[in-house]
Parts: sequence; C-alpha cells; structure tokens
Amino acid sequence: MPASPNTPTDIRSALFSRRDPAQPFVTYVGPEGRMELSAASVANAAAKIANALVGEFDLEPGDSVGVYLPWHWQRVTWLIGIWSAGLTAVPGGGKDCALIIAGPHEAAEAASASATGVQVVSTHPFGMPLDAGVLAELPPGAEDVTLAVRNQPDQQVFVADHSTSTALDGFNQAQLLDRGRTWASEHPDISCVGLTPGVDQWWLPAIWPLVGNGSVVLAHEIDSGLIDAERIEFVTS
Repeated sequence: MPASPNTPTDIRSALFSRRDPAQPFVTYVGPEGRMELSAASVANAAAKIANALVGEFDLEPGDSVGVYLPWHWQRVTWLIGIWSAGLTAVPGGGKDCALIIAGPHEAAEAASASATGVQVVSTHPFGMPLDAGVLAELPPGAEDVTLAVRNQPDQQVFVADHSTSTALDGFNQAQLLDRGRTWASEHPDISCVGLTPGVDQWWLPAIWPLVGNGSVVLAHEIDSGLIDAERIEFVTS
C-alpha cells in the first residue's frame, strides 16, 4: 500500500505522527516482569539511543549495526533508535558492522562475530544497568551500554529525513513503512496485536505501531489469560 503524499516515509517522523503519544506502543511480558511503554517513552528512548550511536560511537548514516537483541521491549526501542540515526539494522551481523549490540544472554554469540567488541543492552524491566553478576559473565570485549545511552539528551540532536536509508533486509525506511501499511490493511480494525517470536520479529513489532497507531504485546507465549489481561485482539508470530 503506497503512502499518500502526506504520509510519513521516515521512521522517526512516523513515530511523531502518532495520534496520541500517551497511548501504549509496546508492552513486554516475560520472566523479567511486565513493562509498558507509550509512544512518547519509545520516542524518548529512541532519541537517546540515536544520540549515543552518533555522539558516543561515531556512527554515520549508512553504517550498519549488528543486532543480537532478545524478544523484549528493548528490541523495539533500539531498532527505532538505529533507524532514527539513519543506520541499518543487521540481525546476526558480524565483522562488517560498525557496531554490535546484544542482550546479556546473546553477548557471547555476538562477541564471536565481532571484531570490535559488543555493547550489551540491559533486559531489566526498567532498563537499569547490568548487575555485578551479569557483568562478571560477559565475554571479553563486552560492555554495558546503559550509561552511554542514559547520559544522552532526551531529544535527538542530529535530525534528518532518512526515508531512503536502508533500514532492514534491503528495505529502506519508506519501503519498510509501506510493508507495515500493507500488513495493517490485511488486519484492519485492530488496536492491540500479541506477538511471539517468529519470521516477522525484526520488523513487525517496531513498524506496525508506527503505521497503525495501535500497540504490540511481546511475549514468548500468549495464552487466554494474557489475551484477556492485555486486551489483545490478534495474535501472530
């Protein structure tokens, strides 16, 4: 479904075009707990991430970021942050990537593919820094990225239209948003989607809420109790 002339084709612009930024964007339910982020919270987190990628790690538009993030709300905020900086997300990316980020449990695999070390993202429900026990288990060259992100401004410093920047799997940002609009047109009148890990896990959780003004619930398993508790209207993987 092609975008109309007034439809955002840049992922950051799509985020800020949400009708009500206070409404839920992504909810994660897992062993670490439950965490719900509004679109405003996602925008704040993505801005800090984009600022860190550019200001702290000296990445430039067009650079690639290897992504080894678990099924978690951090995957959504980091993807949008990566795209807000005009970077390309490469799930399972290796030595050709300018930076590699990973969850604590994925750090060892990521480190084996990296030539420059790994930045580790906390999976604490509130994104707190890694505790001493987790830090002790990280492989050599892996560092906690929490403070590098938290110390950034709440608003993105370097803003540009990255509509034509490659975002994921060869799709540029405009094409990825169109892909989300096509999915939304095939699943109309839905405001909350429950998602378990599957083939669309690297784009759908971050993109559909941008084009559908709804929210996603991420969980490894979605049963009737979770459907009722979170008011999930459609479940997919």
